[in-house]
Amino acid sequence: MAGIRLFGAKGFEATSTREIAAAANANIASIAYHFGGKEGLRLACAEMVGQRIQGVVGPVLASIDPGADPARAQAAFEMVIMGVTDFMLGQAEARDIASFMVREMGVPGAVFDKVYAEFIEPVHAKLCSLLGLATGQDPESDLIRLGAFSIAGQVVYFRIGHAIVARRMEWEIAGPAEIARIKATILGNIRAFVATNRRLAP
Repeated sequence: MAGIRLFGAKGFEATSTREIAAAANANIASIAYHFGGKEGLRLACAEMVGQRIQGVVGPVLASIDPGADPARAQAAFEMVIMGVTDFMLGQAEARDIASFMVREMGVPGAVFDKVYAEFIEPVHAKLCSLLGLATGQDPESDLIRLGAFSIAGQVVYFRIGHAIVARRMEWEIAGPAEIARIKATILGNIRAFVATNRRLAP
């Protein structure tokens, strides 16, 4: 959607409804008609972003039932993160989604509150429950909550820092082979975190 792309690239204040309408090949009046104005469009963009990402992680999270098995919990955690990595690095739309999220998450307000309540908090809580079970740690401890953020944050960085990574790695493109190397690195970091922080049974 044009709004997501422009809000992500330029920010809300610097983007005009005229620009968005032009990019979407739409009449500027249609923004007011359908969304009630620029702020309403911003909220609609946030909903679209949340729905798109939920479409990636939601079915996987809903199908996961590790019981009380730490190994299954770790495998499920890895599967979710690898799925998000495939989406963020393999889908062209993910660049605009990541840019939009990074900008909006730095600005407290209605969009921040909506995305946090409807996507970030529930997904993060589920990831923490899996990581907590995998390590034997309290899923609401600082260790696990920050650990889940740090692991997910790697995926976001590899998306928004794509040009930096590609240049430093001397990659002409980030194709399937390059994405596989990134996934292997993130997977290794997950396993190192679990191994380092696993609480041994008494």
